[in-house]
Amino acid sequence: MRYKIVRIELKDDDTIILFLKKVGSGASIIPKADLSDPVKLIEFSMHMGMNVAKKLEELTQFDAYIPIDYEEYNLKDLKVGDLVEIDIRQIEKP
Repeated sequence: MRYKIVRIELKDDDTIILFLKKVGSGASIIPKADLSDPVKLIEFSMHMGMNVAKKLEELTQFDAYIPIDYEEYNLKDLKVGDLVEIDIRQIEKP
């Protein structure tokens, strides 16, 4: 699964927490602006405002977080906005 790093926090001296947002299509339909009618212009403005508010809300939320060692974080040179791929697999219990 592909994720985008949205926040990075230092938990303690040896651990970093990566907050991740799942990368999806995120495509939204933008209606055509009709500037001839004031009512349609207001409707278009409201629609665009709602789209912007939704995108801002999505940026402040996260879907997952993963703790990693500071050495691994430093070695991979991860930063906010980077795309990472997470593989989830089952391991045997000792």
